[in-house]
Amino acid sequence: MSYHSTLPRVLAFSHLQRGVLLGIVLLFFMPWRAVSQAYDLVGIQNDSVPDLELVRRGETLKAYHLHPILSSPIQTAPDTTFINYYRRCYVEGYGLAVGNNGNFVGPRHYKTFFDRLPEWDPFVYGQAFDQLFYRRERLLYYDTRSPFTKLSYHRFGPVEQREETLDMTLALNVNKSINLGGDFNYFLSRGAYINNIGRQVGYRLFGSYQGTRYEAYFSGGNNYIKLQENGGLANDDYINNPEKFSGSRQSISSIEIPVKYTQGVGNTLFIGHVNLNHRFHLGSKRRFLLGDRLPDGKRTPEDTTLFVPIASIGHQFELRKGTRLFIGNNQSLKKEYPHTFPYFWKGKTIKENNGKGNKVIDDAIQVVPFDSVRITELNNTVSFQMREGFRPWVKLGITAFARFENRFFFMRDSIEGSGRSNEFNTYVGGNVKRSSGKGLNFDVTGEVAVVGHDVGNFRIFGNVVSQFSLWGIPFGIEAEGRFTNLRPPTLLEHHRGTYVRWDTDLPFTQSLLLSSSISLPRFGTTLSVHSATLNNYVYFDRDLFPKVFDKPLQVLEARILHRYFWRLLHWDLAASYQLSSQQEVLPLPTLSAFGSVYLRFKIAKVMDTQFGVDCSFHTAYHAPYYDVATQQFVNQQEISIGNFPLLNAFASFKLRRVRFFLCYYNLGDYFISSVGRWSLPHMPINPPSLRLGISFDFNN
Repeated sequence: MSYHSTLPRVLAFSHLQRGVLLGIVLLFFMPWRAVSQAYDLVGIQNDSVPDLELVRRGETLKAYHLHPILSSPIQTAPDTTFINYYRRCYVEGYGLAVGNNGNFVGPRHYKTFFDRLPEWDPFVYGQAFDQLFYRRERLLYYDTRSPFTKLSYHRFGPVEQREETLDMTLALNVNKSINLGGDFNYFLSRGAYINNIGRQVGYRLFGSYQGTRYEAYFSGGNNYIKLQENGGLANDDYINNPEKFSGSRQSISSIEIPVKYTQGVGNTLFIGHVNLNHRFHLGSKRRFLLGDRLPDGKRTPEDTTLFVPIASIGHQFELRKGTRLFIGNNQSLKKEYPHTFPYFWKGKTIKENNGKGNKVIDDAIQVVPFDSVRITELNNTVSFQMREGFRPWVKLGITAFARFENRFFFMRDSIEGSGRSNEFNTYVGGNVKRSSGKGLNFDVTGEVAVVGHDVGNFRIFGNVVSQFSLWGIPFGIEAEGRFTNLRPPTLLEHHRGTYVRWDTDLPFTQSLLLSSSISLPRFGTTLSVHSATLNNYVYFDRDLFPKVFDKPLQVLEARILHRYFWRLLHWDLAASYQLSSQQEVLPLPTLSAFGSVYLRFKIAKVMDTQFGVDCSFHTAYHAPYYDVATQQFVNQQEISIGNFPLLNAFASFKLRRVRFFLCYYNLGDYFISSVGRWSLPHMPINPPSLRLGISFDFNN
């Protein structure tokens, strides 16, 4: 198969791939038993995941994330399950189809459109690293009867290519209302290829107070990422035609393959946050008799007196800081980027003087390959909520809120002082929510910018969930929608770099995202359909500038998740079928699939064991490439990647509160041709390696 593929976009399976596909089809339609619980499958959250773990831990350990508007705690599962835990040790395990630069600490490109962020982050340089940062929607808070400690460690590779990850969490309750804790993680990945080292340090302190009339949640932390960028392979034939270079040797080591930049090119990202969410409840104490319905919809098991909130006054404060530094001291960059742009360099600088020694230059205009961008965001949201269920006839919770945004920017420029700017926005909005209904629950939020830089911005998003039985078979139905009209962020309209620079006014973008899903727990199956209508879609073309596609662009996806078992034999299946109306603008693989077959059993009746193999696959398409100077994914039409099955063998175990695994990554590389072994253009999938991991969880 030619690497620069001109074949039509149809599935062209080898005999091995046809066999795998046939096996998947047979497994799916066999009338065997479905699993009684669901897990997080290939990075896709399933709300039924936490149920089993919540029952096991009971009241001893609870974990929460916060509603984005109401600041109300939503209980979720703590990170203690062992099924598929091994998938944490490689980037492809965090989604159905994820492209990367061969390093765990590096940019990630989700090849399935509906797994991406629904809109641009104001700090656009962190967009490709979102999963590595603390994000408000993913911050966890705890409530535990005894101190909870979790320590996880992953490792693989020889010394010169070793990857190590360390992740720790500590949470403890001072009393029934106050919880304090902290997170710490350290990732060091030297990479399988030259000059591909990535480092990350992240730390966070958090606390919560859950009282009768007052609740407060605090989180403050930082993420620091430092990358050495190699730009990918200098010659793709090392993967496509390795026999040209191996000579008499059977293969060539990945660390021997030439790359575009062997030194002097790197990116550094720093993102910090401080969040405070608190609210005060207005209400009174009420007497409930045995069997009375409580405000949360449950029946009281005995006579009791409870405080019933009628309304809540809330306030959210968020501080975010983002910094990006790019260093480009490598002559090869001039081949990739023929233009250079000067900066005003303030202060004394040492500059080489044509081999005659160094001289000191004061404030001056210079071409310095040291790009610097900073953003600071201050957000305040005040809200007033009428609580759901404070009387039996009150079936809805209604909230009104106002949000105030302040952003401050710094970008180096050729004129002193011109790189600083700021903007301000005021939003007003509301939320309607029902969470305690038996048949139908929903959560809808809308907001519009009425004053400021982004006046005219609006967002409407929400979901509807229902459960019912038909002919004795339980069904679950969920629908989600998101409609936005947004001005592209400032850092997308303005980029001041040594090698790439633009200042442009981009039009408002419109998007309508709709999805619906139906789940059949008895058959272990969830079917979903997603659609997106995008107008003025912003993308990066080969000239490295943001472009606007000013016509409507359509994306459709059908997805299936399936988990079943027969005695000891289990299997997980996930598949996505995508269509993009403009592949040149928004390229997507037509089919992405994941399959896992494993045995699950207990050793000596005490050690949970998962042992099996899995495979990830997507069809060929013109995937975008990662540009080191802008840290964006750029469209191209010269290179097609895909049609390569990524096979892994694994064994995962859990003994009381200890999880550990062995995973042999990319096992298929030993008996499948390496042609097409690409994660992104010029960036191959890592070679085979044995990966290990262990996690300790202490909570009595």
